[in-house]
Amino acid sequence: MISASRFRSRTVLLVTAGALLATTAVGCSQEPKVIRPYTPAAGVSGANDTVKLRNIVLVAQGGQARLSGMAVASADDAITGVTGNALKPDNSVAAALAPSTTRVPLTRQTSVNLTDAGIQVSSPKLTEGLLASVTITFSQGEPITLQTPVVSASHADFSPAAPTPTHS
Repeated sequence: MISASRFRSRTVLLVTAGALLATTAVGCSQEPKVIRPYTPAAGVSGANDTVKLRNIVLVAQGGQARLSGMAVASADDAITGVTGNALKPDNSVAAALAPSTTRVPLTRQTSVNLTDAGIQVSSPKLTEGLLASVTITFSQGEPITLQTPVVSASHADFSPAAPTPTHS
């Protein structure tokens, strides 16, 4: 015959083991939930109905910056311009970016490396480590505006995307 104290010890042990097993099993079956898409990269992403932009950054050096990232379109389109503003640390406007009117064709279902496209903007107020509000316009789709990080062209990851100096 089992004594009352031994019965309680076994009951407590079984309940504790069951609780540990249940919490472990529940944790293993849950997918992580996020409210917003997360890009594990330096850049930001955006989209309209036909174009998706991924890992967009401005690689800056000496007041000039090259737009870097990828674009994919679900229908033939083209980037027709890039405008925007350099931002201050409080995200207020520091100065307008000199616009780029470079035309970059976007072929349906083909990714385009925007770094190679040579899209450049400039402003003496572009500050590495801050943001720039950048609006990319298209011949067919709606414009996409992004709060884009400004990264240094001297950083090893971004030096291949350094802007080409322009002479005014």
